[in-house]
Parts: sequence; C-alpha cells; structure tokens
Amino acid sequence: MSTERTVLIAPTQYSGSTLKHLQLPHPRTNTLCSYYADTPSNTLLEVVQIDMAGRRSWAGNGWVHSNGSLSMLTPIDPLFIFLSLLTQASQSDNEFKFIDVNSIGFESHVDTASVSAFLAMDAVQKKALATLCETRQISESVCVAKVDPDQVLTWLKHKCSSSRLPQELDVWQMEAVDVTLKEQALVREMVLLVSEYLQPYWTERLLCEFDGFAQLCESEKKAAATHTAAVVFDSPDSYTPGVADPSTKLVPAKQVKPKTAKERQLERAAAKSKPIMSFFQKKK
Repeated sequence: MSTERTVLIAPTQYSGSTLKHLQLPHPRTNTLCSYYADTPSNTLLEVVQIDMAGRRSWAGNGWVHSNGSLSMLTPIDPLFIFLSLLTQASQSDNEFKFIDVNSIGFESHVDTASVSAFLAMDAVQKKALATLCETRQISESVCVAKVDPDQVLTWLKHKCSSSRLPQELDVWQMEAVDVTLKEQALVREMVLLVSEYLQPYWTERLLCEFDGFAQLCESEKKAAATHTAAVVFDSPDSYTPGVADPSTKLVPAKQVKPKTAKERQLERAAAKSKPIMSFFQKKK
C-alpha cells in the first residue's frame, strides 16, 4: 500500500521535528481537518492549504508530486479544539454537565485515535481544564469536568485584546480620532478573527460581553449618513433628456422634402418680380 506524499511548509523550529498527523474536528465547523502535533513542545499546528495558480506540481530529489497546491503549517491554540470537544460532550439545552474527561471524543464522526493522541498531550489538557472548566477529582484515576462559561469568556476576552492585532492591519477608517471608538474597532476585529475558531454559541456569548459593539455601530451609521448627504449628484436632466420628467417625449424633427427643379425656378422668378403698385407713379 503506497503512502501519498504531502508537501508542507512549516515554521523553522518545527522543520526538523517529528510531527504527528492528527484528524481532529474543526472547532467551528466540526468537520475533520488535518493538524500536526509536536508532542515534546505540546504545540498544535493547523494545515492551511493555498491553491497556487499556475503551479502544476512539486519536484524533489527523485520524486514529483502532482498536487501543486501549497500547504502551510501555522500554530493554533489547542484550547479552541479542547473547548469544542468539551462543549459537544457536555452541553445540553445550553446547560453544561460534569463528564469524565477520558470519555471525550468517542463520537462516531471523529477519529478516536487522533482525539486520544490529542488528549494525551498532558500539558495541554491541564491548561484547558484549569482555564475553561470546573473540575472534581472523583478518584485517583477519575476526574470529571464541566465547562465554566465565566472562565471561558474571561479567556476569550483576553484573546480579543486589541494589543494582539497586528499594527499593519488598519481597521479604523474614520477621520476623527476617538480613542474609545478606535479601541472598540480593534477589539471587534479581534472578535471576528477569534470567532473563526468558535461555535456559534460562544460567538454570541462573546459579542454580548461587548454589548454587540452598539456604540461603534451607531457611530459608523452616522458617519455613513453624513458621507451620503455630502455627496452632490448632477441633475439627471442635465445629461439625459427625458429622465427628470418621464412623461416628456422627444418630438422628432420634420424631414424636409427636396424641391423639384420647377419649384426652384418659380422661387427665382418670384424674387425678381416687382409688386403691381410699383408701376404707378405718385403725383407731385
């Protein structure tokens, strides 16, 4: 059985490492996606595939790979996947219950071997339980956990700090500098980025924490209205006849019938003739 070759572009610190391929459910869409785990450093890398136009294949030392797309490995916080697994396993009617951590990921649609390998990353599991959950030690070998929404939202709000947004991304388009509104715009951009790795339930809860950015939205609406009012449009009838008044119809000019030779001769004779009164002289 042949193994399909995969070409990956990885960060330098992982290029020489032995990475373990995992098939884990995406934290937002729940579809199985490819990840690579670097167990020694407890790091999880996401596979991002980019189609390269005009690139037909990859060529190496003695081999050619027909798929010319570019696959890159980018770090992802494993707690996003842990939160997704915990939410699906313990949520019922928007309420969370205690579950055995070791029972996570045995649903029919997941790769149990990959989930087991993911949960075996002890440092990741300890951090996830401490950050996202309320835990209880039932026995020496059994630990149960329940998602704590307050802890989760605290962690997510920290993720959405405006200081995490790269300065190269200019998301503030208004001319007036309002520090509060600018901060809200930066935070909202971070919320949109983070929500790419969140289930709808957590995205809605996170937006509520920021009051839906109501003040920012209202300011943007006013700015848009002011901009629209300032735009001056030419009157339609200045360049398109009949647009201003649809009932106005253009009357085509009458076509002049060419005159015959006889008609032109009569016109010349009439021009040379004198009026009849010119034959009578006035008495002095």
